Order: sequence, then structure tokens, then C-alpha cells
Amino acid sequence: LFLLFTKLCMITAYRMPSAGAWIRGQLAAEEVIRQHQQSNDGKFPETTAVTLWGLDTIKTRGESIAIVLSLVGAKPVKEGTGRVVRFDLVSIEELGRPRIDVLASLSGIFRDSFANVVDLLDDMFERAASADEPDEMNVSN
Repeated sequence: LFLLFTKLCMITAYRMPSAGAWIRGQLAAEEVIRQHQQSNDGKFPETTAVTLWGLDTIKTRGESIAIVLSLVGAKPVKEGTGRVVRFDLVSIEELGRPRIDVLASLSGIFRDSFANVVDLLDDMFERAASADEPDEMNVSN
């Protein structure tokens, strides 16, 4: 059973988030933002936490990954085979709102099964943190 689980992860890990998960994750992130704004006089959240669970990621084909990307303002980049090779930052102008810091908590199964995704997220977070963008566009007011 563990071998089957490992092979399943290897097959799908490089294609996350799936197209459906990307759509659902964007909608969930928009709802998080909407609810926060509704409760906080229209202000954007500065930080939010997302837990990345291994089994949930398998079942939803990466919905929680898509939530993280959407909150930060990034999108998956796929090569011709469908493999996700990078999470690109969307320009602040295209995003139309501040980037939201995400505190990502990873389960052990997620960390061990989706090491490639962890590497892509790490790269994306570093680029977002060092992006040459005006502070007034990245601070909730």
C-alpha cells in the first residue's frame, strides 16, 4: 500500500496544482480575502496561514497549493508535458491588490511526498520577498 501511495505521489506531484484545483484554489483565496475585507472595513489581510496536508493535496490535486499561490499573487507555469516547473509572480498591476504573506505549515507527508512543490514554493516566496515593488502597493491600508 505504501508503495502504491508513493507511486501515486510521484505521478501527480509534478502536475500540481491541476487545472481544476487551480480554479477552486483561486475561488477559495478570493473568498478568504472577501470575508476578511467584510470584517475589517475593506482592508486586505496582511498575512494568512495555510496548512498543506499531504493526503488533502492528493485528494484535491493541489487545491491548497493553488490557495497559497493565489494569495501571494503567483501562478503555475507548465511545460509541454503538463509538468509544473515554476510558480511565477503576477505583476502587482495585473494582481490589482497587495500580495498577501502566507504562513505555510506543512505536514510531514506533504513535505516528504511533494519535495518538488516545496522547492517551487520556496523559490516563489524568496522572489516575492525580494520583488522590486513599491511598499505602498504591498501594505494593507
